[in-house]
This record gives sequence, C-alpha cells and structure tokens, in this order.
Amino acid sequence: MANSAGESSPEARERGGYLREVWAELRKTVWPTWPELRQMTGVVIVTVVLLGVFLGLLDFGLTATLAPLYTTTPAPTATATPSTGTTPAVTPTPSASASPSASPLPSASPTK
Repeated sequence: MANSAGESSPEARERGGYLREVWAELRKTVWPTWPELRQMTGVVIVTVVLLGVFLGLLDFGLTATLAPLYTTTPAPTATATPSTGTTPAVTPTPSASASPSASPLPSASPTK
C-alpha cells in the first residue's frame, strides 16, 4: 500500500530525527575565527613543505646509495688489436635473434 501525503513511514521519521540531531550538533560547533583559520592554514602549509623536502632528500639519498646495486655493467666488447697478419681469436656470442629451434614437444595428431 502506498502512503498518503499526510502519513510518514518509520524510516522517514527516523531520517528526520537524524537530520535534526545533526543540525543540533552543528549549532554547538565552535568555528574558528579568521585569524585562527589563517594561522592553522599556515601551519598545514609549512608542515607539508617540510615533509616534502624531507621525503625528497630521503629519496635522493636512498637512490644515490642503492643505485650501484641496480646498475649493470656493459659487456666487454672485442677490440681488434693490430697484429702481423693473423686474425684475433674472438669467438662470436650467440644472439637473441637466432633462428628458433624445433619444438621439443611432438605435435599431437587428432585421433578419432
């Protein structure tokens, strides 16, 4: 059954009571004055700047300290030395683009 315009459901009464209580609590709130608000805002801004500088310095220090652990040294390259007509004994290294080898698994043929 639908409620008529004059009736209110228990949920609506409960919501209304809740909103009245919220409004009553907001009326008790002591709001800061403009000078207090400016002072508190200044404290927040200074704290954020100091924390940002601290974290930036910490990041820079840790990066400088740990960077040698993560850097890779390049592989030595073969350099040709002048010789008396002989070729240097340099063995080629296998490249990653070598031709693919045959699959180790045999192909399964469908059986009926």
